[in-house]
Amino acid sequence: MVFAGDLFYSLQGSGIYEYVLPFLLIFAVTFAILEKVKILGEEKKGINAVVAIILGLIFVTQFSLVYTLNSFLPKISLFIIIAVMVLILFGIMGAPVDKGLGHVGLMIGAVVSLFAIYWALSPSLGFELPYWIQYNFDVIIAIVVIVIIVALVIGGGSKSNQHDKMDAAKLGELIFGQRNQRR
Repeated sequence: MVFAGDLFYSLQGSGIYEYVLPFLLIFAVTFAILEKVKILGEEKKGINAVVAIILGLIFVTQFSLVYTLNSFLPKISLFIIIAVMVLILFGIMGAPVDKGLGHVGLMIGAVVSLFAIYWALSPSLGFELPYWIQYNFDVIIAIVVIVIIVALVIGGGSKSNQHDKMDAAKLGELIFGQRNQRR
């Protein structure tokens, strides 16, 4: 009886993970891009396939690229799974996901995505966080929370209720009462 662990171990020993899977990934992505962009012309599947095969084979010969890809993809896959789970939770809670999260949500998502990509690439490419982050982590978290709160307060509200916003004169009247005008 063959166990799944033994099967994966034998596949790893035969070079499936180091050569075949990276080749198939690069081939599929390159072929899809060439088919979508049509840079080599209309209905040129044969030429697109040859170019994708060549790029895939060239990629596989560079061990450092394969190592980076093999260490990068599992982490990005984890990030994608977490993002899908967040969207599922939004759907369960009744949030209107089809309308988007607004500009603030888009900015937060972009920053989180950049940090996730940086985190996923850091071990294989030698990226390291600056040394001062580990000493000031609490301060950084506090600053991020304050920036998010300020962004939500400043950017909050829709364009339909612009008339509800106060200017300085209305705020002064609200706090100190109406001014007595002498003539």
